[in-house]
Amino acid sequence: MTNPDVSVVIPVGRVDAELDEQLVALAHQDLTRTWELVISLNTPEPEQKVQLDEAIERFVRLAGATAPSVQIVDSSDHRSASHARNRGAGAALAPLLLFCDGDDIADKGWASTLVEALDGYGAVGGYLEEELLAVRGQENWRPPATPGGNPSFLDHPYLVSANMGIRAEVFAAAGGFDTGLTRGEDIAFSWAMIRNGVELGYRDDAVMHYRHRRGLRPMLHQHYLYGRGMAEILARHGLPTGEEKSSTLLKANGQRVEKQSLVHILRRGSIAVGRVVGLVLERVRPQQAQNELMEQKN
Repeated sequence: MTNPDVSVVIPVGRVDAELDEQLVALAHQDLTRTWELVISLNTPEPEQKVQLDEAIERFVRLAGATAPSVQIVDSSDHRSASHARNRGAGAALAPLLLFCDGDDIADKGWASTLVEALDGYGAVGGYLEEELLAVRGQENWRPPATPGGNPSFLDHPYLVSANMGIRAEVFAAAGGFDTGLTRGEDIAFSWAMIRNGVELGYRDDAVMHYRHRRGLRPMLHQHYLYGRGMAEILARHGLPTGEEKSSTLLKANGQRVEKQSLVHILRRGSIAVGRVVGLVLERVRPQQAQNELMEQKN
């Protein structure tokens, strides 16, 4: 058989009912090109592999005559969604890669819309719809994930890996996702593409129904880690324009929300604390590396 035209890559850290929902959605895609599903299993637990095999059997039955080929890739040697995406992309056989997560739900035309958009772009993002899977009472806790286009950090756009299409050669040239970051791999990866001269496209009709975490404490911890990752990106790489790192390290992102609340203040405070902690850790990181090198020599 010839290689497929499209590879859909999903990092999977847990096989559960949410993954089943996503597989059902993918089984009903209206994509007419030949494609494969690449599931990068990021857990070493044997029972998870058994459950995944069962989920894939259901997926194939649902897809019927149009079922794509399926690869299950082992990425359990390092627990990281970015590592899983890199491993999945490395195993993919197609020249076009589509990325989504296992806990979201793809709209029926999601894959075909991203594939169409890749005729004009090296990489493209889509719309993250946040109402279908919203947690009651948490609808206004965050700014829009895709505010009328790709999100941005410090006025520079980036793609979200939960809804992304990219040409395989563009992915390889950008070096894949940086697994050394606490968070923010999407930003670093997108900015690497921008430095390579890649224009990032956007299609609001490439719809992915996006699921947020439940609860205030998990959300605040998540945004604290976002802040850590932002500091790491700026300290190590700076902006994609080459602007000096020192002028951006603690510059506010300026995300706008329709209605301010205590939750928004706490969320932004968590990001700010994360960025300060991340900056401090980045300052001591070179010295730690030097000390470890000296210990190895001794």
